[in-house]
Amino acid sequence: MNEKILTFVWLNRLFDSSELFTTEGEIVSIIKTGLLNTQSGPDITDAQIRIGSILWVGNVEFHVKSSHWKLHHHDDDPAYSNIILHVVFEDDLPLRDNYGKLVSTLILHFGDDYLQRYEMLMSQKDNKLCSQQISRMDNFTSLGFLTRLALERLENKTQRFKEILSINHNDWYQTFWQILARNFGFGKNNDGFELTAKALPYKLILKNFESFQDVLSMLMGQAGFLDSTHYNGADKELLTSRYRYNQLRYNLEPMNTSIWKFSGFRPQNSPFVRMRQLAAIITKSQFLMSELLECKSLEEFIEFFNFQSNIEIPALSISCRRLLIINLVCPLLVLYSQQHDHSQHADIAVSLLEELPSEENSIVKRCRESGMIINDALGSQACLQLQNSYCQQLRCIECQIGRIFVSRG
Repeated sequence: MNEKILTFVWLNRLFDSSELFTTEGEIVSIIKTGLLNTQSGPDITDAQIRIGSILWVGNVEFHVKSSHWKLHHHDDDPAYSNIILHVVFEDDLPLRDNYGKLVSTLILHFGDDYLQRYEMLMSQKDNKLCSQQISRMDNFTSLGFLTRLALERLENKTQRFKEILSINHNDWYQTFWQILARNFGFGKNNDGFELTAKALPYKLILKNFESFQDVLSMLMGQAGFLDSTHYNGADKELLTSRYRYNQLRYNLEPMNTSIWKFSGFRPQNSPFVRMRQLAAIITKSQFLMSELLECKSLEEFIEFFNFQSNIEIPALSISCRRLLIINLVCPLLVLYSQQHDHSQHADIAVSLLEELPSEENSIVKRCRESGMIINDALGSQACLQLQNSYCQQLRCIECQIGRIFVSRG
């Protein structure tokens, strides 16, 4: 038993409505169950509950035992001072407010079958129960489920970009530069690339915009590559010379290379090659972000990541460009729409996810094996959200698949 199952039973009205009395014997009528609070503070907000003859509107808190209120230090937290109802599975300690008055407490009664199915769901090792529920979904339900997950993942990325924008004092260009650089890590070196972009502000890129060698040398130098034995390119001496000049000029401090991963890559995926590609992209235009926002079609976004390539700077593959569109372009477009109060760019973002083919990885493969139809990036992003934000974190009761199983069997 835990608070999640209590909250689930409450929100889905799976409790025994004939047993709704406070521990003091007052009749409880639930008008509105309220909204699940995913932030800090009480579990439920905006509930409407009649206790006795009085209609209350406010927050509800759940605990397995009423004594857990003190165990969780809610008695010292002002956020919990306006609880209208304390819902518990076991009342082992009467709860009183700061004035000594008993807080209305409800012991929630519900069928054992819900708890049994919840325990079955949480103890499964092969996701067989989830696969069975997925196979029973009609196309309409399945599409809605996947769409909600994909949009949730997109919103999560957008929120992270928004936080970066706030840290950068609403500087869109520095923010764009940081998230562009981060995505050139392609998973393994995301943090290293983002820290490099922080160590080399976009304003310095613009000052040296006309010299690809200067920009590349500063990127390689700030990343710590030029002081490392990991990089032994033919141009190391030239890049180091240019970097030392600009290092003194701009008071630059190189990063420690311990954050970088250098092994386990194919040659074209090494951080040295990716850094050259990033330099080629960022020196394409002084108005790179504006040009990105002017793109409308998938073909235009694919072309946006094109640059003059050579033996030392190979072109980005189509699969890499598609990943950049999914992980960089789409959330950036949504954030731009939110900040400028129009939907045009957000609509383009969703259309891109629907038009791009599905990513191919082990998570998408497992989803397909369970019966999901995944044909586009919207679907593959949904799979990643389901696995990373629900399955891995054991948030089964918050997932539509889990909710259906527990409530219906």
